[in-house]
This record gives sequence, C-alpha cells and structure tokens, in this order.
Amino acid sequence: MEIPLFPLPNLVLFPNIVVPLHIFEDRYKLMINGCIDASDVFGIVLLRGSAENENEDTIHRVGVTARVVEIERLAEGRMDILCEGESRFRILRFTQETPYWKGSIQLFEDQDTPHPMQSIYEEVAALYRKVGELGGKISGSERGELTLPESPVELSFMVSYVLDLDYDEKQKLLEMTSTTERLQVLRTHLASTIRKMEQQFAYKQVVAKIRGNGDLGRPHEEK
Repeated sequence: MEIPLFPLPNLVLFPNIVVPLHIFEDRYKLMINGCIDASDVFGIVLLRGSAENENEDTIHRVGVTARVVEIERLAEGRMDILCEGESRFRILRFTQETPYWKGSIQLFEDQDTPHPMQSIYEEVAALYRKVGELGGKISGSERGELTLPESPVELSFMVSYVLDLDYDEKQKLLEMTSTTERLQVLRTHLASTIRKMEQQFAYKQVVAKIRGNGDLGRPHEEK
C-alpha cells in the first residue's frame, strides 16, 4: 500500500483523533486535493527533533493515516481542514515521485488481548478524571463529567494525544504495540501530572488566603 506523506515537526497523531490543519504550501494543496477527489487517506508523520529538512533520516517511520472530514477553502488555494486519524502504519520504503513524499506502508495494531487490561484501564481512567477535576479547580470553572472511551486501546490513544508530553515521548507511545504497556506509561505520567497540579492548586489557595487577609504579610505601620 502506498500513500502520500505529510511530515510535521509538531504533531503526533493517534487513531480516532480529529485535528485541524492549515494547508498553504503548493505541494500539500496538490496532495490534499488529490486525497479529497479520490476519497483517499494520507499519512501524518513526525519530523525528528528540530530537523529543518525532510529526508529519510529526519522522518519517523511510524505514523497514522488521516482522512479529511471537513474542508474550508480559502484564498489562493489555501485550506483549513479537519482530518481524523484512522490506522497506524510503518513506512517500509520512501518514494518521491511527486512534489511531496510518498511511502510504501504496512498497517499494524496492538498485539495484546483486551481482557487482562480492565484493571489498568480503570486506573488510567480514574487518574485522567482526577486531572480534569483539578484542572477545573485551578481554572475556577466547573467541568462536566468526562465521557471516556470504553475501549482500553482507544483510551490509551486519547490520553496519549491529550496529555502534555514532548513529541518524542508521544512518538514512543504511538509506536508501542502493547496497550497494557502504553497504559502503564500513561499511569506514571498522569500520577506525576496530578502531583504538580495539586501543588499548583495548593499555591493558588495560599495566594487567595493572603489576598483575603488584606495586609497579611505586610509590616504594620506604627501609630
């Protein structure tokens, strides 16, 4: 299977995630229009580190196929699109017969069975809800009940995308072929995030208390 590739320096896409993209380069206008006309997918792949040039050494070999689900056409052929991640793939061979990269790819999925995952799924779901709860307290806004995917693999993809991790860490999560392992890594990251958010919330409460006490912390003027 051969698909066009869209290397990006700041996006690791996961299956079932919808992301907006602004298309302005002529080569990618051509690529996206071709995918829309043929109802085909393209592949989103991460550029390594701070690479400025696209070549076989700077493009990661694992990415996600994406399909355009909405399009807004702008001046000069530019586009704002929404695309949805579908399947992970490995690049077997690069080709560049067009102005943009293409690759011969192989799709892949996680290998472990879903049944033993329930315990770790529930742990990660609870931790993620705790992050949402703390986020609401810190921002001072109430948040409704989170609706989370019932599938462990889908939960692992959603949290991997949403969590504030660097791109290399997200890429590692994308490349894992064990849902259990991915959830275990996310459990560690979520626990660390919660500790930091609890400290942030505690600091916010102290600041609010000081401000509420008026001159607390200031030296009193002698009368």
